[in-house]
Amino acid sequence: MSARHLAPLVLLLSLGVCASAPAPRAVPSPPAPAPGLPPVSTNRVDSLLGGLSLEDRVGQLMMVGFIGTEVDEDVEALVRGHRVGGVCLFKHNVLGARQVARLNDGLRRLLVDHIPLFLALDQEGGNVVRVQDQVVVLPSNMALGATRSPELAYAAGRAQGEDLRRLGFNMNLAPVLDVNLNPRNPVIGVRSYGDSVPLVSELGRAFVRGQQAAGLVTVAKHFPGHGATDADSHKALPVMEETREEVLAQMEPFRAAIQAGLDGLMTAHVAIPHLTGDELPATLSPQVLEGLLRQELGFDGLVLTDEMEMEAIAQRYGVGRAAVLAVKAGADMVLVPWQPEKKMEVYEALLAATRSGELPAARLEQAVRRILTAKLRRGLFETPPLVEERLATPPPPGNAEVAHLIARAAATLLRTDGRHFPLSPSARIAVITAEPSLGEAIRARSPRASVLNVPAYPTEARRAALRQKARKAALAADVVVVGLINSRQAELVTMAAATGRPVVVVSMGLPYLVELVDEARAVLAVYSYQSASTSAAAAALFGEIGTPGRLPVQLRMFRFGHGLDPVGQKQAAAAPGSQGSGETGNALQGAAR
Repeated sequence: MSARHLAPLVLLLSLGVCASAPAPRAVPSPPAPAPGLPPVSTNRVDSLLGGLSLEDRVGQLMMVGFIGTEVDEDVEALVRGHRVGGVCLFKHNVLGARQVARLNDGLRRLLVDHIPLFLALDQEGGNVVRVQDQVVVLPSNMALGATRSPELAYAAGRAQGEDLRRLGFNMNLAPVLDVNLNPRNPVIGVRSYGDSVPLVSELGRAFVRGQQAAGLVTVAKHFPGHGATDADSHKALPVMEETREEVLAQMEPFRAAIQAGLDGLMTAHVAIPHLTGDELPATLSPQVLEGLLRQELGFDGLVLTDEMEMEAIAQRYGVGRAAVLAVKAGADMVLVPWQPEKKMEVYEALLAATRSGELPAARLEQAVRRILTAKLRRGLFETPPLVEERLATPPPPGNAEVAHLIARAAATLLRTDGRHFPLSPSARIAVITAEPSLGEAIRARSPRASVLNVPAYPTEARRAALRQKARKAALAADVVVVGLINSRQAELVTMAAATGRPVVVVSMGLPYLVELVDEARAVLAVYSYQSASTSAAAAALFGEIGTPGRLPVQLRMFRFGHGLDPVGQKQAAAAPGSQGSGETGNALQGAAR
């Protein structure tokens, strides 16, 4: 984003111009924004706080993880032994919906006589899904961005929140509010709604409101924004080179969510030298957390760090020392999910810092107050229905359909030669795909189709053999459909096209991938490999549905808001500012850069 683009962004935001279009009528409009968070009794917080020892207070600052799928002695020693404030579950903890519901119930009962746990996960949809069954599995945020629909975003948040609550979760570390300004960003990508600040702000705010309406503690991430970086904080410290003004512009989605009553924020391990004057990660920076977030943005909700074991933090500071610095800077909880010894290091470092006075008693009390307030506000002290009763109760009608509504509204036709889209079911179709469900969905409509499933990340040794298989499949077909998840499949498009057969590409990952497949006669983007998206892709390929989606990012060959009508192959009309196809759309895009 350049400084010359700041003025149009500020002007557009001040005028209330948003990057949204009318949503499908099947989804009800969300209610008006709540004026603030539900009130919590100060006396109740005081009473709870007064009953906590110093060790109990330090335990509340910790959000931990563990290896395993059930509560055993080690888990009990960790959770009950240190009276931690929360547990975050990851994919390795989840075998299925019924198992994870019972696991959550077992974890909750460990502290039934104490302060209840945050029971968290990061169920974003798209590439980041921890529970696959008995919950709505959403396409990516970028798919939502392609719909331009805040109503669908609200419905997505509400449906997901209701389903997760039923399984015993009370917190979700989502949505991602980063603006994906850098096409080479290695960690955000389709996890973002797009590269337009107003678009991300509007859809993120709507999703937050929906998820919190379902009673789930919502922690948006990664403040103040990770989308313009080109490094992965799991491995190194990303540095934001933007000016202070540009950084503030990227923060607008967080400001919008805060104004909608957001429960919590997760910090990003990124350095912002033009804002802070140093390369201290935002997670550890008082200027960012206390100054920018608390004072300038007025956020008084919960602040949780990203994983403290990431190399951006652990290599430079050590996990224990970094935890102390983070809490001193304004974080309320630290996330330590992996190594058992690191959890002990963090606990002991925080305890020592409080005893020595390095971590002031007032700062510790402030953090615990925010934790207790969030737990009271979202009903964690209330006894939930029995787990078997919850599992026997079906999800609210329509929740499962939300993913399909999003996927179909997101389908974006980027290019076609006018002859090979839509497909004929009677044609000999060869499908080469890194996601088997795409082949299954196509074969359901064209039983004669042949399907070659390829690995998403083939080894060098296998790539030559795969190219030959792709060539053979293409030669036996009238038309070839190639499903892309990443750049590894682009060479299969080249190989298939070299046979002279027409190739239709379905992009199930980053839309930037389509710049690698110039040989394709038609290109359809669905932004996700989840089954709802591959089903929508197949329906669009055969002309069963339209392609109403609009690009939520700028590409080298296609502008923000681009999308073709499946019948006339002409760009669909859009009101200025609503789908980014007019001059206002270009201004939004430019400002976001």
